[in-house]
Parts: sequence; C-alpha cells; structure tokens
Amino acid sequence: MTTPNHHPSADRLLEYAVGTLAGHRAMVVATHLQACRGCAAEVATNEAIGGVLLSALPPAPMNADALARALARIERPAPARPATAFTSDWALIPPPAVRAARKRRRWAAPGVWVAPVIGGPFGRRSYLLGIGPGIAVPRHTHRGVELVCVLKGAFEDDGVVYAPGDFCESGESVEHQPRVTADGECVCLIAVDASLIARDWVGRLFQPFVGI
Repeated sequence: MTTPNHHPSADRLLEYAVGTLAGHRAMVVATHLQACRGCAAEVATNEAIGGVLLSALPPAPMNADALARALARIERPAPARPATAFTSDWALIPPPAVRAARKRRRWAAPGVWVAPVIGGPFGRRSYLLGIGPGIAVPRHTHRGVELVCVLKGAFEDDGVVYAPGDFCESGESVEHQPRVTADGECVCLIAVDASLIARDWVGRLFQPFVGI
C-alpha cells in the first residue's frame, strides 16, 4: 500500500490519543493509523506527553483490592490476535469491520453494498460501504460529522482523489457527490453521527434501501 496523502487534523489525532473520541469515530481514525506512520507517530507523541502530565499530578487513593485485580489481569493468557485484513488488497482494518464484511454485508443497490459495524445512540454508527467502479454517490450533505477511511480502491471528491489509507472528514457545511474511480470497486470504513441528507430524488429513493 502507498503512503496516505490525506490525514486527520491535529485536533482529531489529539482526541484519539487522549481517548475522548467516540467509538465509531475512533475506529476510523485507528484504521488510518494502521496505514500512516506519520499520524501514528504523532499519536504516540501525544500519548507520551499525556503520560508525563499525569505523572506530575498528586497520587490518587486506590481501592484496597487494586493490586490484586491488576495482578489477576497480568496472569490471564493473552487473547489470540485476530486477523486485521479482509483480503490482501484491502488496507488493514479492525476485527469488527472484518466480521461485518464477512457476516453482515448486503447488497443495497446495483453495484453498492453496505455492512454495519458499530451501532450507537442517536444514529451514531460506523459501517463499510462498497461501491462499484465509476459509480457516484447521490449528492448529499451531513448531520454532524462524517469520517471516512479508504480500505480499497479510490474515489474522487471535488477534484481530490482518496486512495487506500486516506482519511476524509466532512461536516454539515459540505455538500458533495463523491465518485468511485474507473479502476475498480472502492470500499470505505465510515463513521457518521446521523443519516445523510440526500439532495436529489435518486438519493431519497435509494436511501431507505442503503440505510445510510
């Protein structure tokens, strides 16, 4: 895989490092980190700075059984590391996305499939979206924020091409119509805060079937 050209913002990486990023969003950022050494190094630096700041704080009282519980966890056998690639031509992806691709993938429209990964309250969720070559997503905007990491193939949005490992973030001010390149199928891991807002009749027609 080539080195990604599009990355999360510094603020988004800091949110990930300190653990304040919601689970559906964190998974998309973590997928990008698998492919991007630069962003992974920035997260590691943020974590190290956070550790230094924590060490400067006064000690907090611990429960009487804290040491026993910590030792019990250390003695447990480490779980088997699950595979993180669905097929050889995909970017590395988290195990929940692998399971979703294998067990929950369904065709939603000609050349389009979707697989839910993480569900959450108020419509917050993540899902895999696969779209065939040359197909454009209906024009739409967003409620809240949409985070995207490309796993396979590529798509073009407003003259910018996003390839495997690339990260894209869109907010409520963005109205767009991404199109998959002609090279082959594009698969993305996507986190949203709510359903998309379709801007044309095609999107409104197919949205109930696609479920995004």
